[in-house]
Amino acid sequence: RLFEKMAFDHLKYTVNLHNHLIKVYSKVDSSREKSDKSTIINDFLNSVVVLNDENFNFAIFNYIGTLITTNNNSLQNIMADETVDRSAINRIISETGKSGVHSDYIELQRGNNRQLGFYVNAILFEPLNYYILAIAKNENAESSIDQVMLKKKSDIINSVVFSLLLGFCGTLIVFAIFFFYLRALTDNINEITKSIDQLSSGEKTDISLEPKNEDEVGVMITAFNGYVRKKINLERFKQLIEEDENIVDVYGRIFTMLEGFGIDNYALYEVKNSKNHIKHIRPESTELNGTEDSPMPCSQEILLNADACRAKRLALVVAGDSDYRVCPRYLFYDQDCRHLCIPIIISGTAGEIVHITIKPEEEENLKKQTPVMLEYFRNAAPVIESKKLLASLKEATLRDNLTGLNNRRFLEEYIEILISESEREKNDIGILMADLDFFKKVNDVHGQPVGDRVLKTLAKILKTSVRSSDIVIRYGGEEFLLIIKKASSDDDVMAVAEKIRKNVEEHVMKIDSVITLKKTLTIGVSLFPKDSENFWQAIKFADVALYRGKDGGRNQVVRFESSMWNVDEEY
Repeated sequence: RLFEKMAFDHLKYTVNLHNHLIKVYSKVDSSREKSDKSTIINDFLNSVVVLNDENFNFAIFNYIGTLITTNNNSLQNIMADETVDRSAINRIISETGKSGVHSDYIELQRGNNRQLGFYVNAILFEPLNYYILAIAKNENAESSIDQVMLKKKSDIINSVVFSLLLGFCGTLIVFAIFFFYLRALTDNINEITKSIDQLSSGEKTDISLEPKNEDEVGVMITAFNGYVRKKINLERFKQLIEEDENIVDVYGRIFTMLEGFGIDNYALYEVKNSKNHIKHIRPESTELNGTEDSPMPCSQEILLNADACRAKRLALVVAGDSDYRVCPRYLFYDQDCRHLCIPIIISGTAGEIVHITIKPEEEENLKKQTPVMLEYFRNAAPVIESKKLLASLKEATLRDNLTGLNNRRFLEEYIEILISESEREKNDIGILMADLDFFKKVNDVHGQPVGDRVLKTLAKILKTSVRSSDIVIRYGGEEFLLIIKKASSDDDVMAVAEKIRKNVEEHVMKIDSVITLKKTLTIGVSLFPKDSENFWQAIKFADVALYRGKDGGRNQVVRFESSMWNVDEEY
């Protein structure tokens, strides 16, 4: 957990540096050229104190590996020495792509002598073509690890001492009771002593005692067994959800837990705070309403307006029945049903709502299980928050910030699944490489903000021109890659490409009250695996066809042909 937290903090610090430099860059006075890099860096240094961190330093390098600035004195001194081997810095820069964060461990050396070794995260700041390096302070990490180890050692020693004292006191009590008061209870007490010794020594972690008699000690053993069982189950539940891969798996654990408590009619709602919406994760049992058409226990209104859900709005447990109709959105009061809505609190607000419906004969079981369920949900809350945050960070690295489309890194992660689908279903995949004609003129004449508006508009046209199952990727600059799944023939793929070209040609882009633009698109087309059994080569073939279309006058769709490619060329 310590290393996971350190890695997460390191990534968070890297992203914060990048975002802060973006803010500084965007605040540059419009009368001043944004190419004034030194001014921007000075502004950044004057304001970056808000990101000071005792565990990390930062450094900024240009594309040839020259140090621009850093708050790491050791690094600054080493980089000032021209005899130091800088290949590690250059390697980091070369391996850091245009999107995402590259992590590595590097060492700077003078001759054969190691000067400095550290873990870094590197990210490219494209407007300045500078590379931001977030540097972990090794000594702080080592200190944290030492503290954890010292605490563990102390806990072990304390546990041993406590166990010895407990064993000694327990032994005195056993003998006193045995000789003076409770000879008849000897068997139960011996069983308890044996189990405590096993727990203390670590021989067993899951104890279930067998009472020898139905007396006071027997009742105590039964209660002890129940308590230990609940604690063990809770710890196992927490460990399982922490190790689950994603939030969907965690939701599945919650469903299993509810069913284990004898609850059959339940629903789970996920709150989308950014849109004030609620997502219905699992429909409740249709036993109550007898139809598949409206399996939700609540009105559809809450899906579009999250505040319509009382439990979400108040972030409190809400309970109602036919006599106390506390929530106007619940649908089954007239069927003599009671409901219990339990919010899972994340960062002070309701992140998920667990909705339970029970019949009158099930009410006693719910009262008994509710305190335990609340404990489960309290333990699940930080795990759910962590899973959501990690999913959000991963999603951010796979999206283009400007257009919201998937980026090239997404394709690199998804390509194996795409190829497997194609092989399994024995279908071709259409590959369209599209490039906006004369886009540079837009930036030169109207400026970059207008160019960005044009790219956003083009992204919307591309998305609406293909099926929802197809994939649109911003491949770089004004170049877009479209993946057409289940392509039945060349003619079908060419028809899609022509439709896209025509949609772009006919679309009038209203930039503002004064500026309107019409642009055209050139598209190169190839098919996988028809043109090549290597997917990346098929993409290259589409790119070759695209540039053949550019040379041929633009605003056209060009199908790749083998004559366009020299077999000796590398792709």
